[in-house]
Amino acid sequence: MAKTKNSEIYDLIGSITDESSFMETLTLVQGKSSLEEPAGEGVVSGFATIGDYQVGIFANNFDVLSGSVGKKSAKKISKCIEDSVKMDIPVIGIIETSGARFGEGIKAMEGYGGIIREMCKAYGTVPTILVLKGNCFGMASYFTSYCDCCIAFDKARLATSSPLILASKTKIEEAKVGNIEVLSSKSGLVSAVVKSGAELKEKITEILDFLLAPEIDSDDDANRVCAELKADSAISDVIADVFDKNSFSELKADYAKEVITGFARLNGIAVAVVANDSGVSDRLTARGARKITDFLTTCISFGLPVVNLVDCAGVENDLVSENDSLVRDIGDMLYCYNSCGNAKISVIVGKAIGIGYVAFASKRVCDYTVAWDSAYIGMLDSIATADLLYGDEIAKAKDKESAEREFAKQYSEENCSATVVAESGYLDNVILPSLTRQYLIAAVMMYGAKG
Repeated sequence: MAKTKNSEIYDLIGSITDESSFMETLTLVQGKSSLEEPAGEGVVSGFATIGDYQVGIFANNFDVLSGSVGKKSAKKISKCIEDSVKMDIPVIGIIETSGARFGEGIKAMEGYGGIIREMCKAYGTVPTILVLKGNCFGMASYFTSYCDCCIAFDKARLATSSPLILASKTKIEEAKVGNIEVLSSKSGLVSAVVKSGAELKEKITEILDFLLAPEIDSDDDANRVCAELKADSAISDVIADVFDKNSFSELKADYAKEVITGFARLNGIAVAVVANDSGVSDRLTARGARKITDFLTTCISFGLPVVNLVDCAGVENDLVSENDSLVRDIGDMLYCYNSCGNAKISVIVGKAIGIGYVAFASKRVCDYTVAWDSAYIGMLDSIATADLLYGDEIAKAKDKESAEREFAKQYSEENCSATVVAESGYLDNVILPSLTRQYLIAAVMMYGAKG
């Protein structure tokens, strides 16, 4: 493999690819500096294998003109993506750039247009993974919108313009513009954070395994009973116990924590997991809905069965901060679920109230839905329903709180228990928590081919 004077980017490519597998393409292509002198090129591109998966790779070489993107470097990136799609192989992009090559003006902008066009064609066709290595400034920041997974090094930064310019306009401290905290916990652009090439290779391989190896041999017992699970088990314990041991890989763990998304396996079959974490909040937010929609988009592209673990009491109506996006974001999520042709399997492990039922468990949406015997399923929570239906009686009672609880319990038992809902035909079964794994495996094996 040819190397420039500084080989940091080649070292990173070497650390994430199988030994001696990287074959560089368009090696001698050179742009020019502002002095019209050959300056090498700010992009390395080629093909390699990662865990025996053939992949196309492009990477900004920050040692050449700060990784800036010009006409020729843009063509190298576009060609790499185009060829990867033709070969039906994943695209891995490693981004570290100061932005467009200013001296090239509109030619650089046209180059960006070509990259975005090829990224859009690749997204949803082949696995696309972007890696933020260092600074990612300017037009390249939008590449993160057209990928299945964005992985960032812990020192990476991303901004649509110079952080200094953005900081001066917004009065935000420059160091906080586009840093890893913003990317992972506030914007949700980053799916995972790594600190080394070895961690990066492990994460990329893990994702490719789920997307490209839908079924593998499992060492876990398909008939294993989840004896420790009960009505008040934390959702993290449910996930750890129900799916194949140590198979769950969470994405965007620091963003919208009331929702958990990630990949896992059931008897070796790759599945997508969407779970509500009522320990954080039992209400769905606009951010949580966006997180789910982004995740489902990738799952739809690669036909993964979707497993919902439902414990949602409805929507967090934060009209102060989310009024502009709440309806649209949840609407987009509902559209994504309803247009998804993949197998959709739900287990109601706690509450399924209002949108929590309609979005994640309704028989109009899901192929197969079961509920734990302790589940509560209804339009409103039991206390709110009691106040609505029996408000006069509660108001007249000597002990109003006790009366409210009693009416709530009565209404819940008569209308919202899992057994009552199942008798109405809206659940396929009511199960013990300990049997969740067996039911999910049976459902995935039955409906999984649908995707």
